[in-house]
Amino acid sequence: MSDERKSKLIERDKAMRSARDEMLRLVWLHLVNIGFKSKSPGHYVREIGTETEHIGFQKHSSGRDVRVMCHVEINDPVQTVISGPWSDSYARVDSPNGIRYHFGWSTREQDVIRCAGEYSRFINDVILPWFASRSHPQKMA
Repeated sequence: MSDERKSKLIERDKAMRSARDEMLRLVWLHLVNIGFKSKSPGHYVREIGTETEHIGFQKHSSGRDVRVMCHVEINDPVQTVISGPWSDSYARVDSPNGIRYHFGWSTREQDVIRCAGEYSRFINDVILPWFASRSHPQKMA
């Protein structure tokens, strides 16, 4: 591979990581607005009764993929952890809830904003109801 080609690829990857970070900043603002606090970069928590709800973002080194994961930690002597849904399967045609989320983005501002909206919608549609079913099973009946 030529030096010029390598240079272009490096610049493109840098631009994609920058766009990813801006997209995640918008999603994180959404999390703060719905009561989550930053525990560490890419890890947000919210206390609900005797449970701690966790939402985490796994950034892949290429800058082109981000996974959203969640779990609940039950604050008991054993500190039980129950894993929740991940975003991966929801980006597929056969998404578990029948809605395909489009998590891809480019360096264009409108794509960054759209993608942040998709991740926020995924959190609202999938993760928050899953948390609610853990904390308040009667609500999901």
